[in-house]
Amino acid sequence: MLIKKDIIIIGGGPAGIATAIQLKRYNINSLIIEKDTLGGLLKNAFKVENYLGFPDGITGETLVKLIKQHCEKYKIDVFYNEVIDIDYDNKFIVKTKTKKFESKIIVIASGTKPKILKKYNSGKIFYEVYEIKDVKDKTIGIIGAGDAAFDYALTLAKNNKVLIFNRGEKNKCNPVLFEMYKNNKSIKVFYNRNFDSLQVTDKKVKAVFQYKNSFENYLTDYIIFAAGRKPQLNFLHNSIKEKLNYLTDNHELFIIGDVANGNARQASIAAGDGIKTAMMIKDKRQKLKDKS
Repeated sequence: MLIKKDIIIIGGGPAGIATAIQLKRYNINSLIIEKDTLGGLLKNAFKVENYLGFPDGITGETLVKLIKQHCEKYKIDVFYNEVIDIDYDNKFIVKTKTKKFESKIIVIASGTKPKILKKYNSGKIFYEVYEIKDVKDKTIGIIGAGDAAFDYALTLAKNNKVLIFNRGEKNKCNPVLFEMYKNNKSIKVFYNRNFDSLQVTDKKVKAVFQYKNSFENYLTDYIIFAAGRKPQLNFLHNSIKEKLNYLTDNHELFIIGDVANGNARQASIAAGDGIKTAMMIKDKRQKLKDKS
């Protein structure tokens, strides 16, 4: 059965939700398809300090709760499932694992996904912090030295010992995060550690790093890889890729938020993208109405 919708939004992070809420303010309904939970990467965030209106910062978890309340207030329609294919033939066909939709306009706000090493994908190795943010009294190793690595460390250090492994001599994280790390005795950073391998047992994960001219072993309970992310666009059919410029120029397809913004992955930017996109959709609908 093909379910018809005027506007479908792929992704329930700040970009997708902002689009849906702004459209609702224009009395335009849309459907968000989200494979996991609303809030996007905010669920990983220790603290968001550059979102206007929160001068003391706000935890990612609290901001997600407020976003969900905002969705409930506007009665945003959300379908929880994973999109596996989006095709185009005069209209968009969106396939999820259980249902199929048809839509005139698609907004892709699917965000990013972590770069995963297929070799290391056991129950003790993770690529997102939210999956183990509630564990206690563990030793957790984080491989990476950017914002994500230090943000994850600050989240986990409340109840655990955290080891950050940096392959270089300098940290790549935001200075504010670095200052918070310096005041946290539960986090230790190791520099010039080049990752070599992991050995997983029933109880521990042995992480092996090359340091100078020798190898060092570190025993941990869990390992998190925080070594980069990539756009989540694997569901796009070739029919769309071939007409991408036409579809975007004609305001039938919008690709917004983290999935499109490269290193400028910020919740405030994504939300702004969503509001702008909704305004463009409203203008397009009005022009079509005026012509009819």
